Amino acid sequence: MASFRLLSVLLVLMLGLASAGTHGATETRTVTAQATGIDREQAVYNALSEAVRQVRGAQISASRQVQSSLGRISTRGNDGSESTTTVSAAQSNRTRVRSSGLISGYRVLSVTDASGGGKLAKLQVDLPIYKVPGSSAQDNRWRMAVYPVEVAAGEFQMDSQQVAGREVAQRLTHSISNALTRSRRFAMLARDNDDAIYAERERMAGKDVAVAEKAMLGNSLGAEYLVVTRVTDLSLSSEQLTSSLTGEISQVSKGTAVLELRVLVPATGAIVWSETLNADARQLDIDLAGDSSSAQQVFDSLGREVALRVVDAVWPPLVEQNSGDQLVINMGGGLLKLGEQWEVFALGKAVRNSHRGAGLGREEHKVATVTISRSTDKLSYATILDGSVVGKGQVLRRNPQHLSARDPAEAIRGTRKRTCLPIDPC
Repeated sequence: MASFRLLSVLLVLMLGLASAGTHGATETRTVTAQATGIDREQAVYNALSEAVRQVRGAQISASRQVQSSLGRISTRGNDGSESTTTVSAAQSNRTRVRSSGLISGYRVLSVTDASGGGKLAKLQVDLPIYKVPGSSAQDNRWRMAVYPVEVAAGEFQMDSQQVAGREVAQRLTHSISNALTRSRRFAMLARDNDDAIYAERERMAGKDVAVAEKAMLGNSLGAEYLVVTRVTDLSLSSEQLTSSLTGEISQVSKGTAVLELRVLVPATGAIVWSETLNADARQLDIDLAGDSSSAQQVFDSLGREVALRVVDAVWPPLVEQNSGDQLVINMGGGLLKLGEQWEVFALGKAVRNSHRGAGLGREEHKVATVTISRSTDKLSYATILDGSVVGKGQVLRRNPQHLSARDPAEAIRGTRKRTCLPIDPC
């Protein structure tokens, strides 16, 4: 039995009376398409399908199916012997092309006889295309998503209160996303607001919504990087200390936070960076007040710390301009705190792994130490404390000594920060 080929084209056509012009964030793209069919109606339908595929693409699946039907033929020879022959037979190839999109209008340019029979239709088709807000500013950014934080316990000690693990996960997820968004390093994608997003998409799919508005559907983006966090310990609190010399009472923050951090590539499942953040209250620069209002300070500090470590691993801040002892840094949003010290490194030659030849990055040579003097939404400004910076493109890394350089005497000095007591290392 001869083989055959079946082509099935599925198309979702949603024709409306909406104007073919621009509607809000939607713009109209006009394309010319042609296709054949057994009659005029089928040819026009196939041409509309071709127009949608030109703009939206198509999903193609192919399968091959072999079906055997057995039959037996018996024959008897002149000598009286009998023989049988088995025959079988058929195979088929099946290809399915699925394309879906919106059409706001079309014009039939011509319908003529096709050379192989049937009709050939040529159309001019208008398709509404959704223009993503702010896409021009984010097209060159890597897409990143922060997945909901995992927690290892049902509740955690946060200063003077017990906070449920679910609340810790929600608030910390928001703080990390917020800090990474402020860094303006990535096009951030929401992964913790799915209910709100799906509800709006369901509304847009309703019958009373204009066709141009429906163009926003089918535009979901995938993340190129995922930030995955797990909280294994979060026990931060404060206590009052009394100076034995002056009797002055001060509030001291104590405790630790332990977070397991990973940056993944979802397309391959590769882990591009992994680290365990183990920091105490001093390293996080947290001053707990001993009341319920301290919790937000903890989440903000942890979100900033996670964001800075992710940025440092994936896309660290760079020097964009320098004038004398003043530098302009291409990261703002409050992630670089005023008075914080950073080290500046000039980039050298690329380094490769001797075993496999894979790139390991570029050499870094320290050229200066700076302190952050000002920060805006997009930029930060730094003053050189020592060394020199020539040109631009140098990488900034946080000063590891500065992270733990907070004066231990501050814990017992109280509010007299300008008074040199005998116990102070003045």
